Amino acid sequence: MLTLPKPLFSASLRESSPAMPTPPQLADLMARLERKAARLDLRHAGAVRCAPARWFRPEPRASVQYAGHMATTAARDHRLTPQSKAVLQVLRARCGNGTGTETCKTTLAHIMGVCTRSIGRYIAELIRFGYIEARARRGVGGLYTGLVVRITEKVLPCFRNLPWLAGWLAQNMPENGANPDRTEVSYINHPYKEPSIKTDPRPWR
Repeated sequence: MLTLPKPLFSASLRESSPAMPTPPQLADLMARLERKAARLDLRHAGAVRCAPARWFRPEPRASVQYAGHMATTAARDHRLTPQSKAVLQVLRARCGNGTGTETCKTTLAHIMGVCTRSIGRYIAELIRFGYIEARARRGVGGLYTGLVVRITEKVLPCFRNLPWLAGWLAQNMPENGANPDRTEVSYINHPYKEPSIKTDPRPWR
């Protein structure tokens, strides 16, 4: 085991060793270390950092409202904020089996627990990227009474698109001669990656 000589007993290292700090310097150094330890919360091993303030907010009241089938396009859209995605889910729930609903910013703000200006920004985001269409609802005297919102095809599930559904049924129904258990060759399969392997381009049956 390699050991280093002690500076106090080594004449060669005693001359090059730095001067020992004085007691006032040691006290100042200890004070700075304690302040740093207090900031980093290292004096208490295993202590849990302060929880976020949102953890202590009240729990939302129970609701019987639920959202119908909807595509995950908006959930995977990084252009939208999480709050905009939550508002879209509430709008989808209000639409029910249809594609339209009538509401107002105040109602949505009460549901989401935010101000009406925030709801305006979220609605503007959803309109900008094509997830909803909205227009002002006017009363008898022409006064603004709310919003008329319609969700677009980007929000609806794929089976609500009748041309897509017809094509899928024509390809997968056994009455049309389709085999639901067939394995089709895709680009990730090895025959397409190996030019030396010649395969039938038709799907496997």
